[in-house]
Amino acid sequence: MCCERALALLVVTAALACAPAPAPEDELYQPVALPSCMPNLDGRIEHHELPFVLGATARVRVGQEREVDVDGEPGRGSARVWDLSRPDPADEPVGLLTLQGMEGQWFAEHFDGADVAGPLEPGNALFGPLALGEDGVSLLGSASAEESPESGRTLLVYDEPVTLYPLPLEVGSALTTVSRVIGGQLMGVPVAFEDTTEVSVSAHGQVLLPDLILDDALRVTIRLSRVPVAGIAVQQVTHVFVNECLGEVARLSSPVLPLGDELPDDFPVAASVWRLSL
Repeated sequence: MCCERALALLVVTAALACAPAPAPEDELYQPVALPSCMPNLDGRIEHHELPFVLGATARVRVGQEREVDVDGEPGRGSARVWDLSRPDPADEPVGLLTLQGMEGQWFAEHFDGADVAGPLEPGNALFGPLALGEDGVSLLGSASAEESPESGRTLLVYDEPVTLYPLPLEVGSALTTVSRVIGGQLMGVPVAFEDTTEVSVSAHGQVLLPDLILDDALRVTIRLSRVPVAGIAVQQVTHVFVNECLGEVARLSSPVLPLGDELPDDFPVAASVWRLSL
């Protein structure tokens, strides 16, 4: 029920608050061809420093209802330090995120211009078709991995792509996108709504993970407001930590609240916390 409620509110980000499908115990290593990328730690992430590798699988530890320090501690100069090394990741389930191609996907014909299908939740049951350009990474909508899953089909096509990462990424970069879905399907239910997505690169610094220490990461703040044709307008804030050559390494997602409620960027409790795990 957790995933069903979250998807009914914010398909793109609220689904992150749900418990992930656990990684299979007999998970096999499958090598993929990685691009050549050498981080230069210049506080700026360009197109070639944000690789998307088809078939690459990320392991993430997902915690729920965690106290968080969104702002972190002061570092050198204007940098921050975010200590996300606790709690012990062994206490949290592992979810798998696998980047897939568009060819052969049942929803491919609905997303002209999509280059890849990015997983929107651990377990790869929901995908977001992405357009990868030198000036940004854009989300074209979302779709269930299966055309007719037991939970009902999801097919949401934006009339305007939502820019998630305006490239190059550097502190001060910001962009707002207003997009609409008309005649969409959400878990088999007809829906229509308008999304306003405000993206800003709000800070840079060091991210401490249980298995990694990453310098010069950028914090990308995404504030999403959704106004449906029928129903309650809602909002959510997500902080995504992005590193050169690795891409997303952690994210903190706020609870989903009615649009009129106060929701500060430095929310004290995250509905979900994703941390890259080795």
